[in-house]
Amino acid sequence: MPAPGQYLLAQAASEADSPLPVPVYLAAPTRNGFYAAAPLPVAWTPGTSLGLKGPLGKGFRLPPAARRVLLASWSGSPGRVLALLEACHRQGAEVALVAESTPAGIPLSVEILPRATLPEAARWADYAALDIPREQIESILASQPVSDSLRLLSGYAQVFIETSVPCGGLAECGVCAVGTRNGIRLACKDGPVFDLTEISIPDRH
Repeated sequence: MPAPGQYLLAQAASEADSPLPVPVYLAAPTRNGFYAAAPLPVAWTPGTSLGLKGPLGKGFRLPPAARRVLLASWSGSPGRVLALLEACHRQGAEVALVAESTPAGIPLSVEILPRATLPEAARWADYAALDIPREQIESILASQPVSDSLRLLSGYAQVFIETSVPCGGLAECGVCAVGTRNGIRLACKDGPVFDLTEISIPDRH
């Protein structure tokens, strides 16, 4: 069972000759397993037998004192940050979501916000979990609305970096390399979740 932000490497038994496994992330837990965050291979239909390896990588760390949580996704689906919902509800935290699209079934207790409200949401939050594709990290964090918003955040923030993690940290192939304030890190084992302070936010002033 992966924690929010961690991953499993999955391979269909019928595709044993396929060279690359698929990373699978938690979207929501169930009694006997979990719902996986989109997207998944279209060939994986109900009944497909999967071989799983993991959990791998470093996930989100929701502070026990967090009471106002901002979830924000620039990926195709916000499922990976929504995996924090159960932990948020256990500690009585309010949750706001900023995303391009919202999947069905999100609890009514989650406030859905447009992207334009990000500065106000950041000012309100005491913890933020972000999901950003690796190739867009620089452009998103360099954009004035986002960089200014994150500087307004009064608490702690983490960012999930969406990238390919084919080797699961075994080969150190460098496909998932991420530039940080402390040099190059590998998302497959040093992430895919990083403290936002590790990722440079360009100074526009």
